[in-house]
Amino acid sequence: MSAAGLGSSESSPGSPHTHTSDFSFDRSRAATPERTDVAGHHTRHSRTKSFGTSAYARDRRALLKLLAELHGTGIQNLLNLPQIAVVGSQSVGKSSLIESISGIKLPRESGTCTRCPMECRLEYSDSGSWTCRVSLRIQDGDSAEEVPFGDVLTNPDDVERRIRQAQRALLRPSLEPHTFLDDSDLNLRGGHILSFTDNCVCVHIRGPDVTDLHFYDLPGILGQNTSDIDLVRSMVKRYISRPGCIILLVVSCETDFENQVAGRLVRDVDPTGERTVGVLTKPDKTDAESAPKWQRINDVYRLQTGWFVLKLPDSKELREGINADAARERANAFFQANEHWHAYAQNNASRVGTANLTEYLAQRLSEQLRESLPRIREAVQKALIDTISELVSMPPELKNDPTAEVFARITSFAQDVSRHIRGTSQLQIDRQGLVQRLYAAFRRFKTGIRATAPKFDARNESAAAGGVDFTELDSDDGEELRSSDDSAVKVADVMRVATEARTRELPGNYPFSVKAYYIFRFLKMWEGPTFDCFEVAFKGFVEDLAILIDEHFGLYVNGGLLSQVQTVVNSQLQACAADARIVLRMEMLKETESIYTQNEHYLEAYKAKFLGHYKQVRMKQPPPPPRPSSVEASRSGIYDDYEPVIYNDPYQHVRSPQVDPTDAAVRALQAAGYTHVKSTDLPKLLPSHGLDPAFDIMAEVRAYFQVAYKRYIDAVPLCIEQALIRKFEKQLSASLVNDLGLFKPGARTKCAIWVREPPIVAEQRRELLARKETLEEAQSLLVQFG
Repeated sequence: MSAAGLGSSESSPGSPHTHTSDFSFDRSRAATPERTDVAGHHTRHSRTKSFGTSAYARDRRALLKLLAELHGTGIQNLLNLPQIAVVGSQSVGKSSLIESISGIKLPRESGTCTRCPMECRLEYSDSGSWTCRVSLRIQDGDSAEEVPFGDVLTNPDDVERRIRQAQRALLRPSLEPHTFLDDSDLNLRGGHILSFTDNCVCVHIRGPDVTDLHFYDLPGILGQNTSDIDLVRSMVKRYISRPGCIILLVVSCETDFENQVAGRLVRDVDPTGERTVGVLTKPDKTDAESAPKWQRINDVYRLQTGWFVLKLPDSKELREGINADAARERANAFFQANEHWHAYAQNNASRVGTANLTEYLAQRLSEQLRESLPRIREAVQKALIDTISELVSMPPELKNDPTAEVFARITSFAQDVSRHIRGTSQLQIDRQGLVQRLYAAFRRFKTGIRATAPKFDARNESAAAGGVDFTELDSDDGEELRSSDDSAVKVADVMRVATEARTRELPGNYPFSVKAYYIFRFLKMWEGPTFDCFEVAFKGFVEDLAILIDEHFGLYVNGGLLSQVQTVVNSQLQACAADARIVLRMEMLKETESIYTQNEHYLEAYKAKFLGHYKQVRMKQPPPPPRPSSVEASRSGIYDDYEPVIYNDPYQHVRSPQVDPTDAAVRALQAAGYTHVKSTDLPKLLPSHGLDPAFDIMAEVRAYFQVAYKRYIDAVPLCIEQALIRKFEKQLSASLVNDLGLFKPGARTKCAIWVREPPIVAEQRRELLARKETLEEAQSLLVQFG
């Protein structure tokens, strides 16, 4: 029968219908038991012997064995494995239920049995001998290690003491587990004692009278307000919240349901009752009024699988040492004789007694696993792939000689710095790299230097007084720009300075110091943009190096290698920066302490251009418009007013534009023998009204700025590149090797400390390897199962 069929409420206490065959495993696959008593107990030996040898039983046993082995790997911490968790408040008879199912006695002294989970694996064996193996399952992150605890037991009477010892061992993890095997721990004073632990006592029982089953017995949930209640609730909730968990809720008929903490917690986790199997204990504590209420509990707290009712040994019977067979006989006698429960037991025989409960749980658990196998296989495969990917993405584990490892890291770092400087590093793609940041700084530097160009106002006094803007020539492309800069030097002031500066010069001559005066005025303004550019470039270089250092050595912060490399690199950076500043200062002094150029043609060409410009500004004469090409003229219709010109060819008539006066003048001068005259030379012919010396000074100062500006905006970036960036690159490897002392005595010892894997990385690697081992073990089990 499927688990869904077993969930019918008609077979549960409180059902309005009565059936005697609501629960029965497939009789075609299992032999019919010789006898079934009123409490639902089969004659144990004959039942297990016939059922245990059936094909159905072997199939179910294989499934439950696989499930137990999967739990043994710790895979349940990673995947949703089917499992049974026994939950109940304290003193509801949970331990008695476990004893009835497993056939062993559990420790009952206060402070022991309720402080850690216990995993019970019951396995049928036709070998004829009964055995019990106790082990400790120690959780280690996502994996678990199962450690045998003592020898295999062959006498059920020895199990209680062994479980007690195992529980004590788990509660004192600082001590070796074997210490507890002879109870010598009772005299031990050392070691912290835990209130509770997630680590588990595993009990594996095999024998011919054992029903295949696998379940977890969780600590009893405290009802009183103690410091441990949150710990227990958290542990229980963690188990029963897993979707694959079958919750075996044990409720005592001795206390109102609402007063039992476990019932409320389970109802919060599984409000529909889909995953919960209810068990009522202590029916002998009911009377004529309360018994019917408990028998109809499914009407109040509905579970899809209904409720079982068990009569377990009471405290008096436990003190008398009642055995399992006697307990079953007394339970059977109770349901036969008790006036409140006799009729109910007859009508719901499949829901009364431990044997029926055990059979139902085993069947449901095995069928749930069978249905889950495809999902589990897929989940294990995916988790294994993900885990391997995480391991591959981790930094490689140190396997080389420590000195060789440090040297390899230094070499890789230096190569990456070189790629970064050349602009081929991945960092250049992921974000703005060093080359881009340098070029941005250099462009701002160029703009800053160009802004220092001297401004001369050649307008006459009336134009200047009228607030009319004057025009300037752009430093780079020669285009005219309108300006209203009040700080521009007036042509009259230039003339006055030149006149006052004359000493013994002949008439018409003026001292060169006047030109030098105006030249040094703009040269002195170059210091700010120059060193601003250097500091921006230096800061960007430092930031990018910090990123590269962290990428290559960040894992070694714990051992100290990161700090060592940072110290060496910062020291070298500061040394290179200090030298670069000196070189840059010398480069700047070349311009600011002397006036010199061999670029005579460039200087003369710009002087002529600016001289003509200043005279045009003075005369308010706009420069001649550029003559359009024939194609542009024809498209714009500029030839529409041109008069026709007839050439020697009488058959060809074309329209020729009107002659431009400037062009006519240039052609006339060229025809007169002035072959090199251009249209830009004509403004020089304009009258200067006695200001020729001033115009000459202004034009030459402005032309020299153009010469010096052009060479300086290249010289400074190249200086920064060579004196700072390239010099650092060349010295990097040697500085690191020398300052870290890689080839000095004691280097290996230092390097071993430096490259020691950080604890967090080592722990992550260990957890991933443990998870990988767990998943591979689970995958192997699933493959072997078929």
